[in-house]
Amino acid sequence: MKINKLIDGSSGVCPLGPSNKVKSAVRKAVKRINSGSCIGMDALKKLFESKFRLSSEKILFANSVNELIYFIPDVLKPKRVLVVGPALDIYEDAARSAGAEVSYRAAMDADGFVFDMSCLQKDIRNIDLVFLANPNRISGKMIPSKTIGEAINRMPPGSPHFVIDESLTEFAGNDNCCDDMLNKGNFTLLRTTAYFYGMPGLELAHAVSSPDRIRLYNKKKHWDINLLSIEAAKIAYKDSTYSKASRQYMLFEKKMIMRMLRKIEWKKAYDTDIHILLMKIYKNPDEVSQKLRGAGLDIRDCADINGLDRSFFRIAIMKHEHNLKLISTLNSL
Repeated sequence: MKINKLIDGSSGVCPLGPSNKVKSAVRKAVKRINSGSCIGMDALKKLFESKFRLSSEKILFANSVNELIYFIPDVLKPKRVLVVGPALDIYEDAARSAGAEVSYRAAMDADGFVFDMSCLQKDIRNIDLVFLANPNRISGKMIPSKTIGEAINRMPPGSPHFVIDESLTEFAGNDNCCDDMLNKGNFTLLRTTAYFYGMPGLELAHAVSSPDRIRLYNKKKHWDINLLSIEAAKIAYKDSTYSKASRQYMLFEKKMIMRMLRKIEWKKAYDTDIHILLMKIYKNPDEVSQKLRGAGLDIRDCADINGLDRSFFRIAIMKHEHNLKLISTLNSL
């Protein structure tokens, strides 16, 4: 199977793709690509204020969530960064690119990879910044926002700044921001249109934090925003029909996959709160990977994830026919 024909079964992007309303809006916006993005950005800020109750002084827009992940430590210049795992390596890369030392604190297999926020109390000494993905982008597990807020509030003065990557939070049905915590200034939330709204090619990301923190970010900002990304985001955030259909599809497919996976004796499937499934296999990882790729599916193992190994595979819900092919292929092993 040629690499360019493989189905990416670990990307996390909604397989439904962008909605028809978004596609229509982008086609219309193409006619205005020589007029700049100021008008569109003003409308987007008004949308955030009305829909999410977030004033523009609390938001920084960017072209991708990866851009923000690298940007924040570059601005804050932390000396020591703690990454809560299991985690993608982008957080470590971003921290090290800013000159920081990096340490890890990972959720455990015995706990179903559900991270205990109380563990951070003893780990934050001399830590300047904490990266935490919620939902976790490897295990799919989500920590309630209230639990995170209470844990941060219990921390002593001088505690680290928390960067909470909520790239996948819409898959958990969570559209709200923790507005009651924003004025404390000790955390930044990151979100994006890339995954839930199926628009990695027209991604619009944003950071939410206290007004003081956002002013600091704006002083260092070095990018402009794509007009087409703005128009796509405006429609996507207002398209409740698509959001409902996407969540229903994900829930149906997840239940089907989990039910079938649990019938396969040589693997363990962990509970998840979103469309990302973590699976541990008790077979030769090379054999499993080769079989999957032969079926046209690129399901990545977790060899490069700190605290995991090649026996773990990260699966994202795909189109229905690809999900069935995944199960059929695993059953044939």
